[in-house]
Amino acid sequence: MNKKLIAVRKARKITQADIATYLKISQTQYQKRETGKIKISDQEWKDIARLLDVSVEEIFEEYPNQYLVLQKKIEILKLELKALSLGKNI
Repeated sequence: MNKKLIAVRKARKITQADIATYLKISQTQYQKRETGKIKISDQEWKDIARLLDVSVEEIFEEYPNQYLVLQKKIEILKLELKALSLGKNI
């Protein structure tokens, strides 16, 4: 259950149907994401945050700061991949 997301959505008076429409998915599919039955993708987190006018960190609650940690790991892996594609050893 994404309690922070639900709280912010309700505070903004935005419905599940509103977010579903914004994400171009059904309300049922969005409900499954909000209740944790389906994982919310990184892009969906960004899109939802944009719609709610908050940062992803304000609504993402898996673990404190996990989103930022994962983003940093992705950046590092991209740099390593780029270096490898250029034929450099890291």
